[in-house]
Amino acid sequence: MAAVTFRGGILWLGSVALSGCFSVPQLEADVGYAPLRLSGNFGYQENPTDGPRDGAPVSIRQDVESAFGLGDRQGSPYGRLALDLGSPVLSVSGFQFQDSGDGVLQADFGSGLAAGTPVYSELELVNVKAALAFDIALGPVALSPGLAVDYLGLDLAVEDVLGVRREQLDFQAPLPLPFLRGAVDLGLAKFTAELGYLELDISDVRAKVLDAEALLHVRPWRLLDLFVGYRYLQFAGRGEIDGKRADFDLNLGGFLVGGGIVF
Repeated sequence: MAAVTFRGGILWLGSVALSGCFSVPQLEADVGYAPLRLSGNFGYQENPTDGPRDGAPVSIRQDVESAFGLGDRQGSPYGRLALDLGSPVLSVSGFQFQDSGDGVLQADFGSGLAAGTPVYSELELVNVKAALAFDIALGPVALSPGLAVDYLGLDLAVEDVLGVRREQLDFQAPLPLPFLRGAVDLGLAKFTAELGYLELDISDVRAKVLDAEALLHVRPWRLLDLFVGYRYLQFAGRGEIDGKRADFDLNLGGFLVGGGIVF
């Protein structure tokens, strides 16, 4: 009798586990609009002339607004795909941000642009995040630890107003990003918040990424998803790019709005 009871308990636990792993898959596809704004500072020099101060090199960073003419809020396309398999949830999201403007350099930039030079700048930032999370359901609340690959592609072109001298910087990095996602599902409305953080210090390269997103989903119909939220991305780094020293601390944030369909 005890053996039968034990065997029945094992079968029951197995059925619960399998039901979580093999629930009906759900695919969600969203597109949206994000008016984002860039702030922070950026430095890029071939041979920094400032000597060490208190044992550390003097910062070569310049304010992105006054030095490069960047920082106005710009509309950006946003997209997201999510495949819910029960406990594991796969998602891919991304946006493209572009900004341009006129500024006056506060320090030398690259190898051909001197401090005090009036410049025109163009910046493009692409962010794509592929994530795998595992839901831990607690009634209407779910906590989901996971791991993402956060791809950052930064392209910055700076030239003097006469178009004689030009500096181009291209930075691309896929970074592993551990994160924690929380959700409250009330049926018609669902709130999700996600926070990921990474800090690296390898040889002469340092990098820090903070990626946060909060979304409120409303489903007036089972196949329709509407959302509004906020996205914040901070990325800082110091190291060598194309033989020059780069030192930056950038922040990008803004509201998200959009909608999509659920299969």
